[in-house]
Amino acid sequence: MKWKKNASAVATALLLGNPASAQVYGSLANFDVVNDTGHDCHGFEVEIEDASYDHTQITSVFGLDRNFDVPPTSVERYGAPTITDVPAFGVRVRYEARFANGTWNVHTPSGPYPNAGDSCWPLGDPQYSSGTLTCDHFGVGTYGSPAKVNYHWLCDQAPGGHSGVLTPVPAQVPPVNFVYQPPPPPPPGQPLLPEPVQIAIEAPDGRAEPDDVFGRAYWVKLYSRHADHDVALDDLLIGNPEVPGDGEVEVEWELFQEGGDKGLLQDQMFREPGDEALVLRFAFYEYIGPVKPDGEADCSGANNEHGPDDCGGLGDYVGAQMAAFNAVAVPDLPLFAQPVGLLGLCALARRRFRMKLGESRCVYR
Repeated sequence: MKWKKNASAVATALLLGNPASAQVYGSLANFDVVNDTGHDCHGFEVEIEDASYDHTQITSVFGLDRNFDVPPTSVERYGAPTITDVPAFGVRVRYEARFANGTWNVHTPSGPYPNAGDSCWPLGDPQYSSGTLTCDHFGVGTYGSPAKVNYHWLCDQAPGGHSGVLTPVPAQVPPVNFVYQPPPPPPPGQPLLPEPVQIAIEAPDGRAEPDDVFGRAYWVKLYSRHADHDVALDDLLIGNPEVPGDGEVEVEWELFQEGGDKGLLQDQMFREPGDEALVLRFAFYEYIGPVKPDGEADCSGANNEHGPDDCGGLGDYVGAQMAAFNAVAVPDLPLFAQPVGLLGLCALARRRFRMKLGESRCVYR
């Protein structure tokens, strides 16, 4: 299904190195995700499924290298993630609780999240530190656009949840895929033309049984904003002025369901000369409208032009995805250009915050 085109929207480039260096394009994504798995979960995994990727293509990780005037690893209940290169596959960024003496030290409970306007981290929702909230916030920035990114909750599904073994369960907030092919520069004296960027999200695996045709259905709404300056990963938080507000709707409510023609939603946007940043916000809610006998969402009546208002209303909040492209000058070497770079960052974190954090879990493997 194609979303409407908007020629005023933009895409941007991530410029590495000094002015003579080549352009490399990348993306940022921060997201709030509700644990609706039915299990208490003890971690989360961002899986970059692209054999051309390793840790050197990772530019930033929420809960590792961003400082909000508090220790970076204190903004996520699981502390610092581990980053693991998987040969012939890609990279895994894994947030995980500790298991000792038959017990996990922390978990994300399962259930509805009532505070859809709040971001799921200590400075976004004051109740987060209580450990009772069913929502978490994660984020990763990369150079380039990986071929595929997967999100999983990590849940101990054994009776009682004390086996020490975590099983990946697909999360219901999908990643955003950007495809941008920079055109050659125009001939001297010719103006720069708008540059198209393809943006797509694919419905996550939400089928109740393996042989089901259709997965769970959702409503999704897209907000967009362009800026004349770069945006950082730590800007991509609900309530931050860089993130599009409710008055910046790009696409009204669309149905979103694995297994049919609503399983892939795409938009084509344009980078205008002088633009530097595109910031997107996707909001996801469960679909509770009519369903066909085969499980497909059926919002095909005569009065369904206003989305959820005419088709059952909005179900539970599922989460929000904030994604961006930038055109900024950054150091010649990526943040994690080599293992010593990542380990050095961890050492810095330990030196600065050892009195508050104790042992750091920042590990490259």
